[in-house]
Amino acid sequence: MIPKLYFQHVKDFDLDLTISLTDRKTLNSSATYYSLMVTKNSRILEVSVISALLLVSVISIVQSGNAQVKGKFSADLQPRAGSSASGKAALEVNGDEKTVMYTITGTGLNNISGIAISQETGTGRAPDVVTIRSAPQSGIEGSSGEREIAKGNFTASDFLGPLQGKNLADFVKAIDDGKIIITVSTGPYPLGEIYGNVTSGK
Repeated sequence: MIPKLYFQHVKDFDLDLTISLTDRKTLNSSATYYSLMVTKNSRILEVSVISALLLVSVISIVQSGNAQVKGKFSADLQPRAGSSASGKAALEVNGDEKTVMYTITGTGLNNISGIAISQETGTGRAPDVVTIRSAPQSGIEGSSGEREIAKGNFTASDFLGPLQGKNLADFVKAIDDGKIIITVSTGPYPLGEIYGNVTSGK
């Protein structure tokens, strides 16, 4: 005959086993819940970070689009070998921030055939980005004294070559990068008798 105490131990063992299984299920459920919450929170954090980056990008684009374009610029025009001519150029962004006013003077120039603003491209070439004067448009001038040889204005709609379709901010940036050149061509110097880089300031 099995003692009653034995059955009591068996019942206690079964109860402990049942409690253990219940605790394990609870633990598994808690772990699963925690895992889901971590995954959910990670996704929320990821979405938040992406949203913040997109917001920063939008703000940067808006600020870039609304950036003020101002400044005064100048160029000291030096002669090619064999010439004694010289000149100066002054440019200024108008108050509307859409128009560039310019004045170009020269000394010792004869038979001016063209005046252009060009941009260095890093390839050894400097294509024109603004035509100030050309022989077919303005005729050929003949004088060797110091004088104002060009005065006027231009806007982004006048841009040619690498600046075509771009805005005034791109032109100013090219000046800041040291890439904008003014060239005055004459009959004896069709590729330019005097020229110089445009820089910030008078």
